Amino acid sequence: MKFRRGRDTDESFTAFVAARSHRLIAHAELLCGHREQARDIVQSVLVRAYQRWSRIEHDDPYGYVQRSVTNAVTDWWRTAHQRHERAVDVVPEVPGRQDNALEDRGALLAALDLLTNRERAVVVLRYFDDQAERDVATILGISVGTVKSTCHTALRKMRIALDDEVPSPQSFHGTKEQS
Repeated sequence: MKFRRGRDTDESFTAFVAARSHRLIAHAELLCGHREQARDIVQSVLVRAYQRWSRIEHDDPYGYVQRSVTNAVTDWWRTAHQRHERAVDVVPEVPGRQDNALEDRGALLAALDLLTNRERAVVVLRYFDDQAERDVATILGISVGTVKSTCHTALRKMRIALDDEVPSPQSFHGTKEQS
């Protein structure tokens, strides 16, 4: 049986991409740590999702595509040793932009870079995508206990990294004032 895409299917898919692609890219970026790679992964997943759109659009298309993105990032990690490109650790500064959100984002991505791939996936799925521990375990193919312990370890690492970035109170006040 040959599938024919209709105008309604195209419009439905286009609306989905417009509404959800930014969140999917952010999800992928948090998992892999590289914005351009995240965009490539999401684009590849969306191409495959479009081919199956008539089967997935009426169920849970975001859940389906999100899981596909997670799986694609996992595949990307597994094939890292086969790639010749190297991602840069430091993104060049954007001239003229002094934005705390950009600094906070950079600190968050740096803290995520300290985690193992599994720790990073658990943190992103639990806190960025707001998945239940049980769902994270299912998505990653691990036990709920492993999700809990991995999350605990990962958050501890991130807290330490982020605490190192916060200036101490003495750096704000210099020396102690005399009364």
